[in-house]
Amino acid sequence: MASDAATRSFREKHRALYSSERECARYDAEICRNQGVAALLEAIEAVHPLQPHFHVVDAGCGTGKLARLLAPRVSRVSAFDRAADCLAVAREAAPPNVTYAEADLRRLAVADGCADVACAGWALSYLKAEHEEWYADGSYGGAWRDEVDAALGELDRALGDGGVAVVFETQGTATAAPRRGGSHLYAHLRDSGFAESCVRTDYSFSTPAAALETLTFFFGKGVASRAAELLRGAPPDEPCTVPECTGVWTRRKRPRVRVRIRAAGPHGVVCEIV
Repeated sequence: MASDAATRSFREKHRALYSSERECARYDAEICRNQGVAALLEAIEAVHPLQPHFHVVDAGCGTGKLARLLAPRVSRVSAFDRAADCLAVAREAAPPNVTYAEADLRRLAVADGCADVACAGWALSYLKAEHEEWYADGSYGGAWRDEVDAALGELDRALGDGGVAVVFETQGTATAAPRRGGSHLYAHLRDSGFAESCVRTDYSFSTPAAALETLTFFFGKGVASRAAELLRGAPPDEPCTVPECTGVWTRRKRPRVRVRIRAAGPHGVVCEIV
């Protein structure tokens, strides 16, 4: 089945990409640092303007792309990933107000209500791929929704009242318009109360050849083939840009309502909201 093969391919690419500190460093240098991520900051600011006193939790931080982006705008960033090799690369360029620790995004080592913003960037799709199942009759299932909900629950637990959970995932590489509107994961986020938007986070490369080599390494031959069509006719020795669409999902944690009983008498119970 094509979908089952795609899932296996995704898992295999993920394992290969993070198989060693050397591969993680290549990913960081050739993918993360070549991506225009300013729009991600703008997307967060549009929903929850960042303040100098904010504490941000970055769940599934990888090699630190989001942590580096957010650090100059907030008081501190607590970033977590379960891949030790990714964290080793992240720590090499860690801003002074960023701490990195090894943890699964479903079990974050943070106190309840400690964060103003909690992010999961390009992490939930990996979690989904690990737990989804395709059956011989073509049907689809697995416990991935429960696992994704566990991760979303951790983001919510980390947030204080009024804080915002932010999820970033790709909406298509080498495309100028979103092309993953039918994603089961993205539908699940919408059903879970997340507002959805999309921004451009294009990649910049030194030459078309460098672009295609890098895209093949990280995204595979399909994406590289699409990029080759876009770059057809581009000057071979000049910088080039490959479009990337990134989905943004946000959900604000509503303040809890506390009710206090003031008095109880013959006419019922008198309560007040505090």
